[in-house]
Amino acid sequence: MELKNEMIFSWDYWIIENDTDFVLTEWDVDWLPTLFQQDDVYFEYNQNANSWSKMSCTLYNAFGAVSDLENYEFLLAQIKEINDLSYQKGRVQWDWRWTNLAVDLVRNWRNSNKELVKKYGKVASYRIDMRNDALINKILDKNYTICTSFSGNTDYILDYYHDAVLDNYDFGKKKTYWHSVWIRKHNWKKCVKDNYKWRNYNWLDTNFYEVKPTFKQLVDAWTFRLFWYLFTKVAEDNYEELIRLEKVRVKCNNSLQANSDLRNNTNDKTLQKKLHDTNERIRNNNLKYIEKKLVELR
Repeated sequence: MELKNEMIFSWDYWIIENDTDFVLTEWDVDWLPTLFQQDDVYFEYNQNANSWSKMSCTLYNAFGAVSDLENYEFLLAQIKEINDLSYQKGRVQWDWRWTNLAVDLVRNWRNSNKELVKKYGKVASYRIDMRNDALINKILDKNYTICTSFSGNTDYILDYYHDAVLDNYDFGKKKTYWHSVWIRKHNWKKCVKDNYKWRNYNWLDTNFYEVKPTFKQLVDAWTFRLFWYLFTKVAEDNYEELIRLEKVRVKCNNSLQANSDLRNNTNDKTLQKKLHDTNERIRNNNLKYIEKKLVELR
């Protein structure tokens, strides 16, 4: 969805999503191709490896999602280039809340790299509602990786540190840090993939831990962020048309909502019928055509 200074409530303050986000629906996911993924092959990054990257989790979760999508590992020089670029884009204002800006930055850098575009095509990014477990599970079952953020504290760390399983979802209101991670399926389990290479005292990989609660439970408890982000593949020749149609779809959906609001707030029967008929045409003509074309472009 195209959001321009739209205020989205998240926990106890407002967040401004000030770039273009397209919303991915369950219908869209049904038409996404399933990715081939081997459980014993996955990418791992370590944001603590360099002094300049220690506070770069918002970038690293986007790196991870693109890596899983394309079986491509970002080179250290590329990571440094994007990290430096983030400061030029105003990163001093970034923290865990600005996952969307990191996703935009990595996507735009990736799509401007001619060598990668020639080899893999381009990538698009979508915003998804984390409370929709059916949607999230469909995405994970198709082997896509999702970028998200959470708020944690000592109780959160201790929950998964001993056995690499997050059992609880509510860790109280007193959170001490914010962090961006990736979500993916591993051995048929939904897992958090972190941006460190660490092990616990038994050398168990705690950088990659299973999540037992539902995602809706985690959001409602103010542990995970409301909106997540997903990358998809797009052929280079199809990219511009796909983005154009996504923008038109946003306008159609905005028109549907505006017409419905007006219809519910008027007693004029003639106007109500006209608004109803207009929405039916948008649904049955415009949106059906757009959805058909989007399937062909993906």
